[in-house]
Parts: sequence; C-alpha cells; structure tokens
Amino acid sequence: MIVLLVEDDALLAAQTIDFLNAEGIEVDYASSLAQARGISLDVNYDAMILDINLPDGTGLELATTLQQSNTAPILFLTARTELEDKLHAFSLGALDYITKPFALEELAVRIKLLGQKQPSTSNHIFKLDSLSVDITAKIAKRDNRILILSPQQWCLLTLLIQHSPNPVTKDTIIATVWPEQDVNNNMYKSLITRLRSNISHNNDSELLHTLKKHGLALKEQPYE
Repeated sequence: MIVLLVEDDALLAAQTIDFLNAEGIEVDYASSLAQARGISLDVNYDAMILDINLPDGTGLELATTLQQSNTAPILFLTARTELEDKLHAFSLGALDYITKPFALEELAVRIKLLGQKQPSTSNHIFKLDSLSVDITAKIAKRDNRILILSPQQWCLLTLLIQHSPNPVTKDTIIATVWPEQDVNNNMYKSLITRLRSNISHNNDSELLHTLKKHGLALKEQPYE
C-alpha cells in the first residue's frame, strides 16, 4: 500500500518512513501544504497521514483540499490534544486521530486498518498500444519489458495518463512535477526525452506526442 505523510518535523518523518517501509508501506512525503498539494494530485493513496501544525497552514485546511480530488481515508497525527481539534478533524471526514508522542507500531496497524476501508484499486490498469501501467502498484510495462522510471518520470506519466489522449500543458507539467521549484527549459525537455526513450525502444511505436502551443499527450496516433 502507499500512503501520504505530511509532517514538518524532518527527523520524525524520517523515522516514521523507515519504519513504515519495513512494514511494507510505501510513503510519499511532504513537509508543507504546498508540497502536499503538488504531489497528491496524481496518486490514489490508501491513506493520508496529516500533521495539523504546518509551516504554511494547517492539516485541517489541507484535508479539505485533498478530499476534493482524493478519496483516501485520513488519519491526523499531531501534538494537539484538545477535544475541539479532534472534533474538527472528524467533522472534516477524518477516520482516525493519534496524538504525539506515539508508538510507530500502533501507527502502522492503524494505517493498515484504514487501507482496508479504501476501495480496492488493484484493477486500475491503463493500457495503450503495448503499454500497460498499474498506477496503484507503480508497475509499467511495454510488451514484456518493465520500465524503470524515476519518481519524476512516474509523476509525469501518471499525469499524462489522467488526461490521455488529450494534451497536458507545459505549465501544468512543471507545476505538478516540480512544485515550488525553479525549472528551466532544459530540465523540462530532459524529463520528456528520458520518459520517451523509456517508453519507446527500437521498433516500438511512439506514444508521447508534442502539440505545439498545447503541450504533451499520451496517445497512439500523432497529431496532424
């Protein structure tokens, strides 16, 4: 399973991620609202773990934003112990609430229980020509060849799948892949080139197509 962890304490986050990884739980990490909004647009999480106190806002307002595009159950992991905060969290749709300090073993168990409440997405397979992508498991194949993709390539591929066969603009790609970062044109072009070369080898038909002034699309036929 894969979860989103939003926590501004870098040391606590690192310890939590290491423990959850050992429990077979993959973790996407963000330390702020801005980072969370950027990376959560294209992933079907099994659960989301949110701190309340964040450097650029609160996990409470983040929960409202995330639920507009993601149905994953929410667990709040926070130092706030007041009943008012707990009631507010549950009113926003949270299914669990843990106060710090906490036991990592308990957190792992609660996350796994939350994951059972999420509708299964194991059949969420995207297919185009001989390309097959299991978005949930993060496995991509072209014929019988497994594609080895970097996190940025995965992010771009998933974004293109969401919009396929329509194009995605350059601005949208940059904002999704590199949220809150300065990106030059060489970085943008390099990412596209690397993903294109991974998807299409030798005699494979081209599936990534650039439409001038409109962006990049994942489709079988090129634009006229």
